[in-house]
Amino acid sequence: MLPRNAIAIRKTLGAAKTAEIITAVTHKTSTATLLDYPPGAYTGMRTFGRLGIMDFPGHTTRLANSLQQIRFPSQDPAKDNNAESAAATQELAAWRRPDVMKEETTSLVKAGLKFYYNSYSDTLGPTDETKVTVLCTWDPKNKEPTLIAHFEQLRTPKTRMCKVEVLGAPRPHATAKDSQWVRDRGILEASLDKDSNEALLYEESTQDIYEGLSSNFFAFDRERRTVVTAPMDSVLQGTILKVVMNICNEENIPVEFKFPNLKQVHEWEGAFISSTTRLVLPIEKLVMPDGSVKVFQPSPTIELIRREVLNECRKRVEPLLTEEDL
Repeated sequence: MLPRNAIAIRKTLGAAKTAEIITAVTHKTSTATLLDYPPGAYTGMRTFGRLGIMDFPGHTTRLANSLQQIRFPSQDPAKDNNAESAAATQELAAWRRPDVMKEETTSLVKAGLKFYYNSYSDTLGPTDETKVTVLCTWDPKNKEPTLIAHFEQLRTPKTRMCKVEVLGAPRPHATAKDSQWVRDRGILEASLDKDSNEALLYEESTQDIYEGLSSNFFAFDRERRTVVTAPMDSVLQGTILKVVMNICNEENIPVEFKFPNLKQVHEWEGAFISSTTRLVLPIEKLVMPDGSVKVFQPSPTIELIRREVLNECRKRVEPLLTEEDL
């Protein structure tokens, strides 16, 4: 069966540059939709209670911040390919401001969510949550920003623990959430075992683990009772990572910002990954680069973090719709 998804696109119409939001049904996944457009700033959100988005301001701020780090060069081969086109710089200046990005994204996501729920009211249940993917990029043909949102049913992990594989090198420009990474990570995703949830990126020479393809990674040191995760300037700081930090602070669990190292894997009581769709997902099997497998038993501390992160996420929901909208 083809996916039953939806998209919402902000279109600029006419010489007066009047903006309009166009909604439509699509059978494409969020990944396929991202690949339809030039690389740009993107983020993945999720609903809680169907009507609101968890940490919506954080997502829109990240979009603006990522857009500030991305450059959209001129298509003219005679010009410097590393320099952003003057048109892109001028037209994207406002979008690189968090307040403008939040205003535009709010209108887009509200319209798209409403359309999505109304279009599939016959198949979506009252507890089904939605994954929302938003992309902001530059349209070189029409010389204007493109803002698009994709809506699909949220697929959450079916097990309480997962299998991950260590097999990829750290990505460039880790602090910007650039949709070019969706293209680059495809080879690693295709090489994963069918029962693996994630690939972890590591530096082969040092054995340092950075992050997952779409997640942050954490190890829990058994002796020091400390959560260890990569330095913040070396990875993309996911929305849930920040919640994990707050929970650890509240529960007096020390956090050390240094690379978890595979040479110390036997000193870990456990490990986990975090992301918008997974929240906190403990790791049961960690497949090492040489093919050996480290098996972790459930950790009471990681389970505490998982439970409290879920509770905190529910408190951080920004309502976008009301029941009357549906």
